[in-house]
Amino acid sequence: MVYLLHFEKKYHHAGHYLGWTSLPVEERCQHHRRGVGARLCQVVTQAGIEFEIARTWEGERDLERQLKRRKNSPKLCPICRGSSNG
Repeated sequence: MVYLLHFEKKYHHAGHYLGWTSLPVEERCQHHRRGVGARLCQVVTQAGIEFEIARTWEGERDLERQLKRRKNSPKLCPICRGSSNG
C-alpha cells in the first residue's frame, strides 16, 4: 500500500511524506509517530507537528517511486486540494 501523509504545517519545505508499506497503513503511521522509519517523519514528530493519512493507493514500491518522481505531493493530496476524495 502506498500512502501520503499530510503535515499540519510545513517542516522547512516539506508538507507531506509519501511512503509504501506492507503493514496496515494505520499501523505504519503509528510507527512514524513513535519515530520509527523515515527520517522526515522523525524530525516532524520531534518538532511537534501532527500529521494524518491523506490518501492511499493500492500498489507496491514501484508506484511509490513513480509518485515521488512527480515531486508534487500537494496535487496528490485531497486535504491541500480541499476535497475529501482522492
